[in-house]
Amino acid sequence: MSGSPSVDRWAAEGSASGADWARNVWSVNSGGIIVVFAVGAVAIVAICIAALETRRVRRRLHASVSEVAATGGRVRQLLDGLPDAVLSLDADGTIASANERAAELTGRPVGELLGRSFVGFIAVDDCDEVTDRWHHLRFGPEGESSAPSVFELIGRDGATRLIEASLHPVADDPGGTVVILRDIGDRERTSEALEQARRRFQQAFHSAPTGMALVRLSDNRIVDANQSLANLLDHSRRYLLGRSVREITHPDDLRAAAAERARIELGIDDSYRTEQRYLRRDGEFVWTKTQVSVIEENGVSLAITHIEDITEQRIAAERLSHAATHDALTELPNRASIVARLDELLTTAGSDEVAVLFIDLDNFKVVNDSLGHGAGDELLRHVARRFRSVMRVGDQLARFGGDEFVVVVDGTTRQADDTGETRLGPLHPARVAERLLHSAQGAVTIDGQEIVVTASIGFATNSAPGITAADMVRAADAAMYEAKAGGRDRIVRFTDDVRDVSRSRLQTTNELRRALGCAELVPYYQPIVDLASGAFVKFEVLVRWLHPERGLLGPAEFLPNAEASGLMGEIGEQMLRDALAQLATWRAHAHPWGDCAISVNLDAQQLGDPDFCLVVEDSLRTSGIEADALWFEITETALLTDVGAVTVALRELRSLGVHLSVDDFGTGYSSLTYLKKFPVEAIKIDRSFVNGLGIEVDDSSIVEAVAHLGHSLGLQVVAEGVETPLQLTQLRELGADQGQGYLFARPFAADANGALLGR
Repeated sequence: MSGSPSVDRWAAEGSASGADWARNVWSVNSGGIIVVFAVGAVAIVAICIAALETRRVRRRLHASVSEVAATGGRVRQLLDGLPDAVLSLDADGTIASANERAAELTGRPVGELLGRSFVGFIAVDDCDEVTDRWHHLRFGPEGESSAPSVFELIGRDGATRLIEASLHPVADDPGGTVVILRDIGDRERTSEALEQARRRFQQAFHSAPTGMALVRLSDNRIVDANQSLANLLDHSRRYLLGRSVREITHPDDLRAAAAERARIELGIDDSYRTEQRYLRRDGEFVWTKTQVSVIEENGVSLAITHIEDITEQRIAAERLSHAATHDALTELPNRASIVARLDELLTTAGSDEVAVLFIDLDNFKVVNDSLGHGAGDELLRHVARRFRSVMRVGDQLARFGGDEFVVVVDGTTRQADDTGETRLGPLHPARVAERLLHSAQGAVTIDGQEIVVTASIGFATNSAPGITAADMVRAADAAMYEAKAGGRDRIVRFTDDVRDVSRSRLQTTNELRRALGCAELVPYYQPIVDLASGAFVKFEVLVRWLHPERGLLGPAEFLPNAEASGLMGEIGEQMLRDALAQLATWRAHAHPWGDCAISVNLDAQQLGDPDFCLVVEDSLRTSGIEADALWFEITETALLTDVGAVTVALRELRSLGVHLSVDDFGTGYSSLTYLKKFPVEAIKIDRSFVNGLGIEVDDSSIVEAVAHLGHSLGLQVVAEGVETPLQLTQLRELGADQGQGYLFARPFAADANGALLGR
């Protein structure tokens, strides 16, 4: 069905309007939708952004919380690692936090501390003071901390600890307080112990029996000194305080200890020991054992110096050292000392810069024994003083032993020569030897007896490379021996010739020992004649050496070696036995000489042998010869080697029935009174006086005096060296009893049958 036109028109219009509206609405709605969609999109974006931001914030917050937690942990670790206890208090004094050290001090876990009043842990007597300080901190000037206070903190077990506390306000917490607690019990105990130690040190320091001083290292001044040191140095303590220790120390010891002091001052070492001298008020120095140790006191370096008096020990040690290196009789250096000095010089000396002089006094033993050992010692001291008076500076004189002296001439330093000028190198050793030789020659009066002693000197230089002290002494000794062999009172330098002679002497001595076992030493006989009748009455036995290479050797060629090597006893015993056997042979063959006596020379070594009398007895018994047929001839020198011992030996011999005579009479140093002391029966006038008999007035007078002396003492008088009829005539006129010499017969050997050989 269709409608009306209006309706249709409305409808049409409506339809058209609807279409327009729809178009409008669509237009409007499409814009709104776009806006809505835009807003929705923005909202969605915002939501997304917000979500993202929220997540970002959450992450940041979580990181911050973690960081804070980590920081808090680290803070907690730091607090727990502190050596002091730390508490934080609220405004009412309640403990808000505590570290582990606080727990240790109170004896409670940290959890038990929290929420408890801090004052509750304080001893009652200290509560008011701590409370006052806390209130002053809270209500006093802002930012002010309290001064440390000391109180007793009560632990869980009721025990108390001495605590030092300091209170500090918290800047961003008006009521908050930080309390720092420190256990000072150990410190107080340590402080008290230190104070006690200081008091003990002071007491020990000032009451010590040895000297003590505190010396400031910066200026070496004495800060403190005890009374023992003051007494040691004979000063007051007031004098010592403030004085430099260098002022009272021996300069040489300052230099000697300089290195140790430097190491102390540089801190390399903290102590050292030394021996040094300190100056007393009287100007003398006292020897001390000093020990120095360094301490710090209030930032000042101090040296604790212990000073012990060792003067007596030092003197005793020096005496022992002196005794070990010096001769007690003459106070000269001894053998060991001079050899050490020589060794020292030779280590650096050039060729011919060092010389050794070996000095031996001539005939000293005779003088020593004739006047007594006391007089001999005095003579040695006198000679030593003479030698010392002519010594050069730098040279050294020593007593080598007995009557031997050694001089080391040092040419390694500058010396003053005879003109007073100084030069390098020694004076010629011969000049030094000449001064020594001349100094010994003057007469010395001892116990009223005037004595003239000479010296024989040998010297050697370090001319050979690598020469040792022993080599030089041996060479100088060999040269001295040659001086003696050449007549004594002489100077001989060691040369190749001297060395050859010395070696020859050594070889001779060795061969002589062999000769004793090979029957090479044989007796020769020289008759002793009765001057009135001309008959042979005795035969003196003289030793000869039938050397297999050198031929027949006289006594002068080997007896000095025998004396020096101690072989005279063996040679004398062999000659005695051989001579008695020869006399027995003569008697067995009814030889006219069988009625004669045998005269044997007796050496000092044999006289000193306590078994010599037994040897004589055995020789007489073995040979069958009676003692009355045996004479012994002893030189004056041998008689006076040891007067007491010789007197005993001669009396023992005389008791056997043998006879004794003095040989070479007039050449020795003996007093005539000894002729009455010794049991001798004859004296033999030395050939040196007989030679001038009838020609030289002095010799004739001496022979006459000796003959009269001998007869007045009831002694036989025998003259040696009779070689001319004039001498024989003079001797007969002077009343001499017997004579011996080439005028009557030369020494001869005899075979087993008594036949003369080599006459």
